[in-house]
Amino acid sequence: MAQSPPPEQQSGKQLHDVPGSGTGIGESMSKVDENKKGLEKLTSNPKGPLDDEVTKKFAKTIKTSNEDKADK
Repeated sequence: MAQSPPPEQQSGKQLHDVPGSGTGIGESMSKVDENKKGLEKLTSNPKGPLDDEVTKKFAKTIKTSNEDKADK
């Protein structure tokens, strides 16, 4: 495994230069705005692919249990 050179032979990037600003490619405020726009389009609980089938399957059970509650 290669070792780093002794301090007197290191380049400025290794020894003296300041690290990057950390902002990346875009401005951080625009990222916040983009995230908010993306969240606005989301529903709180999206419908699953089998929700309709479950409703059909248990339709009689749900009607019967609701009728039983109404009789009481």
